[in-house]
Amino acid sequence: MKKLLAFLLALIMLISLVGCAKGSEGKKASAPPDETAPSQTEEETPPPAATAEAVVSEIVGTIDEDVDHFARPAYKFVYAHYDNNLLEQQMYDAFVDIAPVYNFELTRMSGDTDDETYVTNLQTLIDRGDVDGFIIETTNSVQNAVLSLLEESGIPYINLFTEYYDAEGRVITPTVGLPQYQSGYDSLKYLTDNYKEYWGDVDTNEIGLITIDFSVSPALNERIIGIEDAFKEAFPGNENIFYNDSFAAGQSAWFTLEGGYDPTAQTIGSHPEVKYWMVASCLENYSQGAARAADDLGRNDTMLITTVGHPMLEQEWDNGYDGAWKCAIAISNYAYATPTVLGLIALCDGRATAETLWPQFKGESDECAIWLADYAVVTKDTYRDYLNSMDEKYGPK
Repeated sequence: MKKLLAFLLALIMLISLVGCAKGSEGKKASAPPDETAPSQTEEETPPPAATAEAVVSEIVGTIDEDVDHFARPAYKFVYAHYDNNLLEQQMYDAFVDIAPVYNFELTRMSGDTDDETYVTNLQTLIDRGDVDGFIIETTNSVQNAVLSLLEESGIPYINLFTEYYDAEGRVITPTVGLPQYQSGYDSLKYLTDNYKEYWGDVDTNEIGLITIDFSVSPALNERIIGIEDAFKEAFPGNENIFYNDSFAAGQSAWFTLEGGYDPTAQTIGSHPEVKYWMVASCLENYSQGAARAADDLGRNDTMLITTVGHPMLEQEWDNGYDGAWKCAIAISNYAYATPTVLGLIALCDGRATAETLWPQFKGESDECAIWLADYAVVTKDTYRDYLNSMDEKYGPK
């Protein structure tokens, strides 16, 4: 109860701010993990303070920039993630893969889906005094505490997935992420453009949409707005839109399969007048739950499921899945990892500041930019070729 009250209080304090809340169930840890790849010997000299002059350039911190990353000692970076999902493991693996290319060492730190643990572990690493840069992946509930620690430390950082905003709605952290509204819109538009391939020429008045949101995250909510707009454009006048908020459903529904399974099964059971269902969620955890509901209800032929994010669906497809979950927004892990690392190196080198990095992605009123990662809608037939092409572009050379 104490943990829940603390979390809700933090959300109320930060309701005007934004973060991408993702997660899985986890146990609280008392100290940060020390998994590192590769390690640096004690005799090596730590990287010197950067002396290069920061410039405003679109190629600084990108794969188009010509930089000798071995003209300096290896930087020591920490991937500080809040959760322990499949995505976090895949991102860690991607960072490790590119470490030899860009000359950095990586330690990972987990918050085990707990606010206090995350902040405590981050403080421990800062106090240790040997970190050159952080890759920060958090929920909005710890934004103020994390920003305070990082600003006091003066250690460069890049946010991954989740941009931070100030009270005026300006982006205040250099971030690698997605265009939230557009990615949601695109995820459903694939279904509205192609539903006849699965259902034939059905009466569109018998089609319904189930959406699953996490309302306290403005970023995730933007995805749902995009999803609903795509449905309204495709089927004007169709009011069969059933919105579900996993946050309001209670903690057991937060970022879990249950959070997708229950609203899907309940909504379908309550609306027999709807014969065909599209289900779209802000996170793939919920779409996986909806897919399980489709299996149990025997509705794979009359349901089409989509989401933003692909690792869980990729794993399903690799294991032979061929149910109602037909597509997803896919982003190569390298398309996240490489821009994140190159941006962080540019900050550590002094070739950019948080305010000058990636000006081509910086909003007019924002203090910092959000690098928008390449993405595409993929199906079982296209996902492997697309991910391979992105790995070729952003992966280790």
